[in-house]
Amino acid sequence: MNNQLAQETFRLLQADMSPIAGIQLHLSPVEGEQLLPVLERHDLEYSRKVHLLGIYTILTLAAKRHMECVPHHPDLTRNILDGDYLYSFYLQFAVKTRELDLVAYLAPSIKKMQIRRANGNFAEENLAVIMEEFLIREQRQQGRTSKAI
Repeated sequence: MNNQLAQETFRLLQADMSPIAGIQLHLSPVEGEQLLPVLERHDLEYSRKVHLLGIYTILTLAAKRHMECVPHHPDLTRNILDGDYLYSFYLQFAVKTRELDLVAYLAPSIKKMQIRRANGNFAEENLAVIMEEFLIREQRQQGRTSKAI
């Protein structure tokens, strides 16, 4: 993963995250590498790349925490609360970084994923692909707007 981009993202997230939550942010290189090619394929400002990687990181970690929720696990309550906190933190971060269109776009996919998990289906959704679909759609809409002007 691009170290500078990852470090900047984690620094921004840690600054916004409540220290009381006690959640350590880390993304495995494999998880991070899924989104980086997406960010590179699109002409985005560096700060937006940081924001999008932040959203991706938060959602990935929230999903991981909720997938670790198994009955009688000693950290069951902690995993539930961490996952719930991360989902609410995602919304706060997205509002702060003005990514409301992305939130609206991701909402149905996130809801379907949560419903599948609640029913015992823990198949991973490729969040990087969904975010790229959003960026492509956004780019097309901006292209139509600029042609109209």
